Amino acid sequence: MWGSFKLDSIKDLIRISLKGFSQVMLIDNAISGGLILLGIMLHSPLLGLMALLSSMIGTVTGKYCGGDQIAVSHGIYGFNAILSGIAVMLFLQNDWNWVIALFAAISAALLMAILSKFLAKWNIPLLTFPFLFVTWVSLFAAYRFSAMHVNPSFVTSSPANWNLPVEGKPNFFLGLIKGVGEVFIIDSLWAGSLILIALFVAGWRFGVYAIIGTFVSWLTAYSLGVDVELLDLGLYNYNAVLAMIAVGLMFDEKNNFPLMGIFAAAMTVPIAAGMDLILYPKGLPVLTSPFIISTWLFLAMRRTIPIFEPQITEK
Repeated sequence: MWGSFKLDSIKDLIRISLKGFSQVMLIDNAISGGLILLGIMLHSPLLGLMALLSSMIGTVTGKYCGGDQIAVSHGIYGFNAILSGIAVMLFLQNDWNWVIALFAAISAALLMAILSKFLAKWNIPLLTFPFLFVTWVSLFAAYRFSAMHVNPSFVTSSPANWNLPVEGKPNFFLGLIKGVGEVFIIDSLWAGSLILIALFVAGWRFGVYAIIGTFVSWLTAYSLGVDVELLDLGLYNYNAVLAMIAVGLMFDEKNNFPLMGIFAAAMTVPIAAGMDLILYPKGLPVLTSPFIISTWLFLAMRRTIPIFEPQITEK
């Protein structure tokens, strides 16, 4: 498809790379991906450029390093690369950030190619696990190597911060917008707004499920007693949005009400609390680990409970 990198091949690469942005939200739509990229660009042109390069290099890595060619054409090898590149740019601070970010993007794509073949026999979706692994390894390395420095403004915060007084009224709309932006580790109303629009462009169910996931996690976290400021920052709902879309769409092939998606979204809140307890002392952020764990848990339930027989979208 891209044998000599002529103009048409570059167009294909850009189109597929844009799909990589949409694949972060578990959708396959280049227009939605373009809107997401625009949102990141409005937040930070440098970060947006790095994200685009990460998606492109992840796509090329998947194509020429053993990745499934159909998956490559759908942007599957771009989304973990995007998140890994963004994470390195935000969490690390040194003169080699761009080099390290691109290396992280390549590593995430390679890990995707390797693990996809290994886990294919069990039909286990990798989701954002390659991004999670690469980012944690990068941070561990930064704590140990003098050539790599953790950004001093980086604080290992997570969607779980218990034993805090509940003060004031949370703003659901603000939490929704910022929450979808936090999927890309970005605190931006512009980015969050365009990502939410991108979800509706891909299909009304994606947008509605994002709203439902936010409400479920917001209600769960607030009922357990959390700091309202963290709700407004969207730190409780970005994992729930992803879990709601993944499990809700997977389990809702024959039903109109995404009950299992709602349960999965709610489950991300206590999972985040447990992950925070484990990771915070090690200086690591929770990131998308609650989404991964909750989704894997409900996929396991799908296999053990016969009543659930959805069609699984390979990720």
